[in-house]
Amino acid sequence: MDLSIFGILWALIERACLMLVLFMLIFHIKFFKRMLDHKMNWADQLVLAAVFGILSIYGTYSGVQTTGAIANIRNLGPMLGGLLGGPWAGLGAGLIGGVHRYFMGGFTAFPCALGTILSGLAGGLLLMLWKGNIGVWKPTLFAFIMEIADMGLLLLIAKPFTATLNLVSIIAMPMILADSFGIAVFSLLLRDMKATHSTRAEINMR
Repeated sequence: MDLSIFGILWALIERACLMLVLFMLIFHIKFFKRMLDHKMNWADQLVLAAVFGILSIYGTYSGVQTTGAIANIRNLGPMLGGLLGGPWAGLGAGLIGGVHRYFMGGFTAFPCALGTILSGLAGGLLLMLWKGNIGVWKPTLFAFIMEIADMGLLLLIAKPFTATLNLVSIIAMPMILADSFGIAVFSLLLRDMKATHSTRAEINMR
């Protein structure tokens, strides 16, 4: 399917919105309420890694194929996992999505897998650095920079360079903007959910 760059961007945003809807549905599970109360244990982090690792695989399979390139939102799942659960959850989600991508093969298999793993780990480390107060603009900027770095990994590692450059010229802008959009909307939703959770907790204490 040969789409314009803006056509690819719109298609990826649609897929990111579906991923966020799935996140909204599962967020009402008691497990996520423990996360808001900062009471997660190792088992919870494993579940979080598995959930967002599966979303990462969805991001790969739902990719938009165009002339010589497949644009995707694979890194969105691990970034979300890291920003929610910390480094171990992000790394776990990244490993699930990254290893899956690696065994799909292709000349970009290794840098794509590495970028996915690093996205999850970086999201988790930033959650620690920000002490849980991620806000909205900080994670959005993180996603923007992380996707640019991901494109840089492709150009540095994947061979032949000419084919990689052609690939990046098609997929870079849609993937950078779609993942940044997804993280921005996620951050807004998370902020509202935390506010609602805090309000309910205060009411229950009265």
